[in-house]
Amino acid sequence: MMKILAIDPGSTKAVDSTNGIVLLNNAKLVNHWVVPSAKIHDIRKWFEEVGRFLQADVVVIEKFEARDNDKSKDNSVLETIDLFQILFPKSVLQNNAGYKSDIPDDLLKILGLWKFDKSHHQDVRAAARLGLFWAMRNDIEEVIQDIGKVVSEYNHNVKKVAS
Repeated sequence: MMKILAIDPGSTKAVDSTNGIVLLNNAKLVNHWVVPSAKIHDIRKWFEEVGRFLQADVVVIEKFEARDNDKSKDNSVLETIDLFQILFPKSVLQNNAGYKSDIPDDLLKILGLWKFDKSHHQDVRAAARLGLFWAMRNDIEEVIQDIGKVVSEYNHNVKKVAS
C-alpha cells in the first residue's frame, strides 16, 4: 500500500484562499482537509493537530512557478509551499502540467474523488488529482493497479446495468 499525502497550496494574500489536502491509500481516499492559507497560523495549527500524526509514504506538494514582476500576480503561494516543506522536510514538489489530461475528471468521479467540502478553487479535488498524477508519473505500481481495479469494477457494473 502506498499512502500519499497530497497538498494543493493556497495563497497567503487572498483572504478566502485555502489549501486542499488529501491522504490517499493507493487510489482510495483516507481523509481530506480544507485548511485556510491566508493566515500561516492556520496551517501550523492543522499540522500540530493533524498533520504531524499522519503516516504517509510520500508527501506531494504542487510546484508553483513564480510569475513575472507584474504586481497583479500573486506569488505568495511560494510562502505556503515553503512552510509545508519545513513541516514535511522530505516532501516532493510536483509540477501539475498535464495532470488534467492524465487524471481526467471522469476518473476522479469513478474513484470517488470528485465532491468535497467547499474550498476556494476545488483545492481538495486538485490535491487528489495531484497525488494520483505523481503516482502515475512515477510508475507507482500499487496505485496504478488500484486505479485499474476500481475502473474495471465500475465498467463491469455499468455493463450489468446496461444489459
